[in-house]
Amino acid sequence: MSLDIISGETMIIKVKYTNLLESFSRKIVVDKSIKLKELENKIRERFDVDFDQSVEIFYIDDDKDRIAISFEDELALALENGKLQTFEIIVDEFCVYPEVPNGKVGECVEILIESKYLTIANATSSNTKAWGTYIHTNDSDIVKTLANSEKIKLNEVAPPYNIVAVLLFVPGCINYIGSVSQGVRTMDFGPYDTSYIIKGVRAVPIHEKAYLK
Repeated sequence: MSLDIISGETMIIKVKYTNLLESFSRKIVVDKSIKLKELENKIRERFDVDFDQSVEIFYIDDDKDRIAISFEDELALALENGKLQTFEIIVDEFCVYPEVPNGKVGECVEILIESKYLTIANATSSNTKAWGTYIHTNDSDIVKTLANSEKIKLNEVAPPYNIVAVLLFVPGCINYIGSVSQGVRTMDFGPYDTSYIIKGVRAVPIHEKAYLK
């Protein structure tokens, strides 16, 4: 968010919006005395960010460090600087397996899968289901789809790391075609209203608390 004063009481701010799928900017006019919650609400409105989605607001200081803005005095210090400042709002969209991820078409969601679930026994369990190949119904079990799409390789013993998968939600399909890969079966289905594809996978240390970006 860069700022430029246009009157005694207002200023133009440039807001950079970042989520897992994209990053872009807008310019909006705000009061110089705007409160943090008011600023957050205004940004949510302009970028159509739901209130059930967690957001973080930062600015980049003169040393190029990213500074979190969580309190009113931090926002005031950022806005009173006469220089053009760069700010950023980051939308955190994530869930933790076995929670079923939810998202709108076009959104990305991160899902954390803990090590204990990353076994061939869990992926082949009859207690979970998955539909489709490479493009799946949005209620498909993520461990099954990760293994079936060969994004990960599973063994009988859980690995010494956790996994974070990035899912992109896309429109539903008339038909989903199942398949068998690495011993993991997905099933046929259709039609269904929403799908997901797996955009990426990364391993994270088990002891790491900040799993999600």
